[in-house]
Amino acid sequence: MSRLVLMGAMVLTLTACAQPISPNRPAPEGQLAVMGSGLNFALDAPPRDWIIATDAANRGPTPASTPLSTVVIDGVSALEMRSGPVRSLAVRRVDAMLLATPYLSWAWHVSDHGTGIHPVRLVVGFMGGAPDSAQVEVMGGDGGGLPEHDRALTLVWGDTALRRGTLSLPPAERPLEAPIYTVRGGRENTRKWWQDTVDLSDLYAQAWPEDSRRIARITFIGVAAAPRVPAVRGRVSGILLSH
Repeated sequence: MSRLVLMGAMVLTLTACAQPISPNRPAPEGQLAVMGSGLNFALDAPPRDWIIATDAANRGPTPASTPLSTVVIDGVSALEMRSGPVRSLAVRRVDAMLLATPYLSWAWHVSDHGTGIHPVRLVVGFMGGAPDSAQVEVMGGDGGGLPEHDRALTLVWGDTALRRGTLSLPPAERPLEAPIYTVRGGRENTRKWWQDTVDLSDLYAQAWPEDSRRIARITFIGVAAAPRVPAVRGRVSGILLSH
């Protein structure tokens, strides 16, 4: 594998701190709170252990164009990501063994988005399950500054609730794109909070059955927004890795 394209090829303008930062590891009890409540995100001054980026076409972001904010919806403090004319993401560096902490839980609240997959989704990066594969760069020639990884998975809100639990692999002509797993869906379910949990080890085995889950690591978890205008919003809270 030479390159992995996550949500399409793109070049990112990074605003995170440049010096190396240690990734977050699970506590001895086997849990890692990837996103708690009350985090204050700003595109020009993100938390040190997060990478926040937008497409290079959106150079020089201003407060009006910043796609991230902290909001309170129905009493729940959350990170809100707003779609726009370019792609954007916010991911946290993680270092966790896949089989040791396979369960990913979170709460989300998305706005009505019309048709298709909701532009705001979760993204997860992995490394090491296929040790003979080349180290890859995601979302552009320089890798977008993301932590090292050779696999990635996208967790989405689908266009219909009937697609819930469906894993869609990339087409043969684009084999390096990230598989898409529909966690929930349907316009009738938007505008309210939902708590969800997925087994990342099971999804990994379905997407890459020849890999070794025993040595695969999770290297980043976060939120991304595909291009969509007018703006569509998604809120995420309480992202947790556990065993």
